[in-house]
Order: sequence, then structure tokens, then C-alpha cells
Amino acid sequence: MSGNGYSSIPESGEGSTHHDPLIIKDLSRAKKFELYVRRHFYHILALATIAIILITLAVYSVLPDSSIFPSEEYPHTIKSGVSEFTMDEGRAKCDAIKTRPRNKNLPNKKRANPRAEPKQIPILIKNAVVWDGQGEVLNNVDIYIKNGVISKVEKDIQLNDSENVKVIDAAGHVVGPGLVDMHSHMGVDSWPEFDGTQDTNEMTQPLTPFVRTIDAFNPSDNAIRIVASGGVTTVLVLPGSGNIVGGEAFSFKLRPVETLSNEDMLVQAHIDEEETKWRWMKMACGENPKRVYGNQRKMPSTRLGEAYLLRSELSKAQELKREQDDWCEASQHSHSRFDSAFPQDLSLESLVSLLRGEVLLNIHCYETHDIEAMVRHSLEFNFTISAFHHALDAYRVPAILRRAHNNITVATFADHWGYKKEAFQGIPEAPKILYEAGIPVALKSDHPVLNSQHLIFEAAKTTHYGLPPQEAFKAVTSTPANAIGLGHRIGSLRVGYDADLVIWDREPLELGATPLQVFVDGVPLFDETVIEPTVEKKASSNVAIKNVPKKLEGAKSFILKNAGYSFLGKKPTEGPIQVVVEDGAIVCSAADCSSSFASIQSTVPEFDLQGGYVLPGLVAVGSHLGLSVIEAESTTGDGVVAASSSHEPKSIVEAIDGLKFGGRKLEEAYKGGILTTITAPMSDNVVIGVSAAFRTSAESVLQEGALISPATALHVQIGDSVKSSQFPTVSSQISFLRQIFSENLKLDNRYGQAARGEIPLIVSVNNKDEIATLIRLKESTFPDARLAILGGIEAYLLAAQLAKANIAVILNPGLCTPANFDSIHCLTGAPLTNGTAAHVLNYHGVKLGVAVADDGLARNLAWDSVWFAATSPSQDMEISEFDAIKFVTTNLQEIFGLKTENDVTQTSEEKEEFVVWSGSPLDVQSRILFIHTKNSGIHYPV
Repeated sequence: MSGNGYSSIPESGEGSTHHDPLIIKDLSRAKKFELYVRRHFYHILALATIAIILITLAVYSVLPDSSIFPSEEYPHTIKSGVSEFTMDEGRAKCDAIKTRPRNKNLPNKKRANPRAEPKQIPILIKNAVVWDGQGEVLNNVDIYIKNGVISKVEKDIQLNDSENVKVIDAAGHVVGPGLVDMHSHMGVDSWPEFDGTQDTNEMTQPLTPFVRTIDAFNPSDNAIRIVASGGVTTVLVLPGSGNIVGGEAFSFKLRPVETLSNEDMLVQAHIDEEETKWRWMKMACGENPKRVYGNQRKMPSTRLGEAYLLRSELSKAQELKREQDDWCEASQHSHSRFDSAFPQDLSLESLVSLLRGEVLLNIHCYETHDIEAMVRHSLEFNFTISAFHHALDAYRVPAILRRAHNNITVATFADHWGYKKEAFQGIPEAPKILYEAGIPVALKSDHPVLNSQHLIFEAAKTTHYGLPPQEAFKAVTSTPANAIGLGHRIGSLRVGYDADLVIWDREPLELGATPLQVFVDGVPLFDETVIEPTVEKKASSNVAIKNVPKKLEGAKSFILKNAGYSFLGKKPTEGPIQVVVEDGAIVCSAADCSSSFASIQSTVPEFDLQGGYVLPGLVAVGSHLGLSVIEAESTTGDGVVAASSSHEPKSIVEAIDGLKFGGRKLEEAYKGGILTTITAPMSDNVVIGVSAAFRTSAESVLQEGALISPATALHVQIGDSVKSSQFPTVSSQISFLRQIFSENLKLDNRYGQAARGEIPLIVSVNNKDEIATLIRLKESTFPDARLAILGGIEAYLLAAQLAKANIAVILNPGLCTPANFDSIHCLTGAPLTNGTAAHVLNYHGVKLGVAVADDGLARNLAWDSVWFAATSPSQDMEISEFDAIKFVTTNLQEIFGLKTENDVTQTSEEKEEFVVWSGSPLDVQSRILFIHTKNSGIHYPV
């Protein structure tokens, strides 16, 4: 063999043959091929690999889909990419996106209520006046409810005698749909408020669309039953407003369920596939998020940062939505396996659903530019805003609201305002203005900011400022129900709707209106009561006096005729009464004043009050009026006294030194008939300081008559809210008071004056045990002190002892809640309790006052007080209208030493000041016609 590596060829010689020329030629070709292969080996290998891949793909493209693992149909088939299960799951999500119904929820007279209680027998309510929640009023009709649904609403319903039915005679009372509160934090901000139950905000980052209130909702929250007792049957429980995107909200009915399951309390529990199952989301803009995270030195600290973060997150959601749509589009046209599953991101899932129109968005937003920014974002990212909440500036920008693709609902307060800068432009006429502009208006509580138990009072107040009554009622029934996508089931009393009903003790928009019974899904929530027939209402003395003649402006001498009542003396005088004022002073108030005005009748103006009321000016106590304009803006106030353990009398702060006259809150208080304000310093200390009494209308401390008393009373406070490093316990606070009053009992300083009773001692406290300790301390240490309790939520439990010790109580607020541990025994009123603290204290003879609980709501002080006259539970606990007016006038003057109880006549100052109302303050429609003072004469407060 040759050494060339090829097979040898026989040489010539023995046994040899001649060389074949063909063989020699072939050998030459083989050698050439070998050389070619050697030179191009890697190119050939690459081409072969590609060919194999192409052949494999061609084979798989004609085979049906199968798992990458062997299956029964293709037992030996193996494929790359995601599993068939994952693909099928993704395609199912695509189908759900494509087929999900939109706005499918329409009223259906034949619908069933999936929440119906099987054990509940049908109920027939007879002789009702129906307010249906959609603006209609039906007189003398019956209502038949069965299986949790309103089955019939008509006159004289006749049923089969064999049917087991519970009959309730409404006796002419109004029956309406359950109220709907579309902004509540019930269940995530439970009563009483503990650190352990505070779940309103996940304020660890500004964007938390992925958190859900259902995961924190407490079905044992004490507020549930209390709020239901006010006629509220459905609440939308939102996350708080600390974050730009706060998370998902859920809608609950306020009916206890045996399972104690919050899922079973959902309005949409157990609904079928034919009904759209809405989702809800909460966002917030403006002051709250930028304050929360700005204080942490994080973004956002400005509205600029808020907008960027929101748009950035929406952009991510938009991209994820696009990826999902692309995946669905590809999977629809291919049976092949994909290398990736359906794109998902739990942190963005709810925002993607928002962009798909599956989520009803509720936005906390106040000011015009904030509202506009959110509308702009909605247009940029193509999502819908269901409602702006709070939105106290919305009345100024209906044109901006109309830029949105839908008619956005404004869920607002009736008249809550002024607590921070973005709430400072609010006006009580806003609901009327929005209604007239064609913007849907809902009223909500922001519970526990406002107690949702009194949501119906929010509606009543809007009628005072011009919203038509049935529109006001719609604002707490059908309008919020529609805004949360549930208007086909709740918020209306019509056939086919859920049997969520309220039987009212009077017309719902009257002051103090209270449910006699509440039904949820046809189930009565409260003990049965005998429903007395409606009493024909006494003709209202309130008259539609549009304008007081301009000739009376500034008048100091004038004659008023036909006053319905005068409350200026020791007892009320019923009209018709004549009131004669000469040179700023009342010279006659009687049925016949002819002898008094005979000499001036021809020279002074006269005015017919047509039954109007003449009342003394109201007195505001417990507020910061005069010391703070905007609570959240420290630059607008005097400041807050820090806690201090100093015993020095010279360290006591006096309010007179920090008063600021004028300002909108004082103006609004004046418009509400408050002519005198008694304000103590703002303080975190046990010793608050010395209050000053001044005229609300004064322009300066230097103005003549501005100060009624520069040093009215010494104020102190005890309780959990005053715990500090100096006073970490309530017992240390009590010990401090005992020490300072004992040491100074005989000294000429504020402590000594208060201990000896020379000036009143006002103690802010709520808890019954702390009040009991104060009674004991008074008896042992300073028996002569003119002690009064400010707050006093649990004081009624010691009513007899307080009366015996001659300790007055100034309720603050008048209508309490068990929001804190030191007020858990609050009497919330009918139908849960027999009256309120005011009724019990008054029954036992405790001198009683009512404070201003919120500076912005000072203008409601007359309503706050006469509420107790409107809601007296029985004759023996009755509070008269005159008694209630004394709670905010003469009683407070006596408690603070501005007037003695034995005064038979008014002081000259009191005779110079009075307020003329168009009718009784018990009538929400009654309004102040004018205010009279000696210096200014007649003044119109609007």
C-alpha cells in the first residue's frame, strides 16, 4: 500500500493488468470532493442543521396542538414552549376580555335577589307614602316584598289568604329606598379606632392599585349597626386618600350575616353571569399624597410629582394591556405553542382593568386645577372617571367636567368645608349650582369624617341652600347607586329592586328624621315598634320672605310686627308680637306695643315678619374661631401650646393675645346667628389657658364693644388625647391638676381664681371614669370651683352625681359617636338608644350647653341644638324648643359667668343684639332674615 492513505492499485507484472483510464479518472474526482469537504466543512454543517429545523417545523405545523409531553392522542409528541394548560388559560382570559359585558345592568322587574334570606317571610307594608328615590312621590300605597325583592308597589294589594305574610302598617309615614353612601371607610377604620384596626391607607408607597379593602374590611365594626340605624343600607368602602392610587374598593350591604363573612356582605355576592360585576378603584390628588410623602422626603412632594407618577404607572399598565392584546390577537390566529404565557402583572392588574372599562374610578379631588389634571389624564390614557369625591371646587368648573367622555358624578359634602386650603373655597350652594349645570350630585359622608348615621341630614341641609327636595333625596339614593353601577338594584323603591327600605318617623328631609325600621334584602334590622299614625303637621311659620326691604339696612329704630315667637326673655312669648326698637335698644316686645311706638311710628320703617322668630344671638364655645382660619395651615393660626409640666401661673396662655378678627370662618359663624364667641387657646398641654369672649362681627380688638370678657374661664384637659412625654398617663394629669389647684388655692392667680370659683373652670374630658374622678377631686380639693365639663360624651352615666355637684356639661359634639375608647358608651339615639346624652342630662337637671364641634360648621349651631327638641324620645324626657335654644344662648352665658341664672331682665348688651329668623330653627328651610346690633343697626348676613 502506498503511503498516501488510498487503496493500492496492482502494479504491472505477474498477475497484473493494464491501468483502466476510467478508474484513474474517478479517483481524481473523489480526491477533489474530499478536498472540497475539508475546506467547507462548517458551512455544510450549518446548512444541514438549518434543513433539519425547517423539516421539523414543517411537520409540526400540520399536526394538531398537543402538549409538549406525551398525550393520549399523541403519546410520543414532545414540544417546546408553555404548556397546553397555560395556553388554554391564556386564551380563556382573552375570551373573557372580548366577551365581558358592558353596562348590562338594567332594571328588571322579574329579577331575583341572590342575597335573599331563605328564612325571611314576605312582608306587606300598607298605607305608605312612597318616595321612590327617582323623584316620584306616591301617596297611600302598599309595598309587597318577597325573596329579598320589591314585588309590588300599588294601592290596596290583595294577597292569597293562605300565604304567610307579615303585615306592617306604615300609618301614613314615608317609606323610601335605603340610603347609599358612596364614600365610606367603615370596616377599615373601625369604631372604636385602635392602632390595631387602622387599615385605611397603605402609605408605604404612593401607588398601591393592588391593595383591596375587602382584605381588611371588619364585619364586626360597631359602626355598621349604628350607620344602618340612620337608614343607610349600602356603602362603598374606599381606601383612604393618602396615596395617588389607593387601591380597590368594595360595596357592602349593612346587614349582618350568620357566616360573619365580609364576602357575603357584598352587594354583588352570588350574582349570576348575566349581571355585570363591577369593580371600583380609589385615586387621590392634591394635598394629601404630596403631604404624606413630602414629609417623608419622598416623591411626590408636589402636584407635579403626583402627575408624573400617575402617568408613569398608567403608561406601564397601558403597555401591559397592549402586550395582552397582542398575545390574544396572535393566539386567535395560531394553534401553535408560544414561548411565553399570557402577560400578567398583579401590581398592574387593576389599572389594566381600569383601562379596559371594567373599573369604576372614584377620585378624591378638590380644586379646579386638580380636577382638570385628572380629566386630562383620563383623556390621555382613555379611561373613565365615575365620580370626583369631595370636589368642593367642582361647582366652579362644570365646563371642565364636560370635557370627559361621560357625565361625571360629583360626590360631595353638603356644607363641610374650610379644614384645609383646598377645602376653603367650598360653599353650601355648590350642590344646587351643580344640579342646575346638569352635573349629577351625590352626597356622602367620608365616614368617619362625618358620621354616616346622619347622611340624610346632609341631604336636608342642601335644601336649605336651594337644591330641590326630591333632588336632595336622589343625592343619597339613586344618584350614588347609579354612580357605582348598581342603580338597577339599589337606591330606588320600585318593582324588581332589592328590598332595601326605610320607614321614616317623619319626612326624611325634616330636621331629626329617624328611621322607625330599616330593611335590607327584605330583612328587618331593628326591633319592632308600634308605628303611630302620622300627625298632621302644624302649619310652618316659616315664610318665603325673599328679601328684607333695603330701607331697613342699618336702621337703629324700627318696628317689627307679627313675630311668631320671641325668645328674648326668661321664657318664650308666643305671637303675634310687636317689637319696637329705638336707637338700637328694644323698648317693647309684647302683643301690643302701640303706646311705645306711637311717637315714632310715622318716622321709622316697619316690617311684617309673618310669623318669624326673634332669638338672642347664639354663643359659640369649644371652637378655635378667632385663633385659626385654616386648621391645616399653621400660618393662618395662633399656634398650638406644647405640653409642659410647668407649675408657674405666669406660663398660662391667654387667648386674648392671639385673636385674629375677620376671616371667612368668623363671617360664616356670624351668618349662622352666632354673635358671641368664647375661644380658648389651642393647646396640647393639660393646662390649655384662659379663654376670651368676643363679638364675632368685630373688626379689631380695639373696636368698642369687641371684647365681652378678656379672661372668661380657665380651661384644662385630661384623657388619652393629652398624653405626652410630660404627662404619659391620665393619672399623672389628674395629679398635676390636684397639685396646681391645691398650691394656689389662696393665691391671686388664675389657678387660685378658678379653684375659688371666681372664674369658671372648664375641663375637656369624655370618659365616665375620668369624669367621676373630677367629681371626687372637686369635692376634696376645690369645692367652690364653678366646674363645667366640655365634651362629656359619657357624662350621662353620671347625670345624677353631676347635678348634685352642680357641674354643668357642654356637649362637644352634641351628637356623639363611639369613635374612641374613651367614648365607647356614646348614646347614638333612636332606633338604637332611648334618646341621647342631652336628653338624659337634661332629664336629671344638669345645666346643659352645646358646643361647636367643627369651626366650619359653626353656622349650623342652631340646628345642632334644636335637634334634641326634634328628637325627644318621650314626654318625660322631652326637650322643648326653648330649652334647646337656651343650650346655645343663656345656659352658656351662665356657665361662663357672662350672665347669672337669677337675671330677670337682659343686660343692655343683650337688648342691643338679636337675630330675626323667617321661622323656627326646627324647620330646615327657616333662614336668618337679619341681625341687629346697637352699633350697626340692622345688618343682612348674606
